[in-house]
Amino acid sequence: MKAEPIQTERLLLSPLRVGDAEGMVLVLAHDSLYEFIGGEAPTLDTLTERYRSQTSGSGVPDEVWLNWIVRPVGDQRPVGFVQATVYPSTADIAWLVGVQDQGRGIATESARAVSVWLAASGVQRVEAHVHPSHAASQAVASHIGLVPTSTLDSDGEEIWAADFAERRRPREEPGAI
Repeated sequence: MKAEPIQTERLLLSPLRVGDAEGMVLVLAHDSLYEFIGGEAPTLDTLTERYRSQTSGSGVPDEVWLNWIVRPVGDQRPVGFVQATVYPSTADIAWLVGVQDQGRGIATESARAVSVWLAASGVQRVEAHVHPSHAASQAVASHIGLVPTSTLDSDGEEIWAADFAERRRPREEPGAI
């Protein structure tokens, strides 16, 4: 499985490239982004190295890393990312939208597009790990069809999940390009 471009009505999700670090370092610069996920804003060098690692793959059998940079259609400016760690039939997804573009439905639209793409690629279950106090991410998870499981991961985040096996769609449908 390999990330492919995905287009929605408003967004283009492009497979991650190391060169995306230059634009994304600005998107990831705001300290408030790390309130729930921890860490701090990366430097350009740190982000470049992270993207180099992410694009080279997990190195673990039966674990595929997929990453997309989210941009508005017709605009080269990155606004966030969606990522998925895919196992044989399950994928863990995560999303992040820069502060200046939050509140416009971008996280929901891009996470939904990736979930549909994953289902069309044979993934049967999608999960997201959401901080129990992060209302915005809970809303995104809910809007893409995930439900809370009451199970906490080792970081204290709740696992939200959905079985997408019955939602599988052919690759020819609009959305995958």
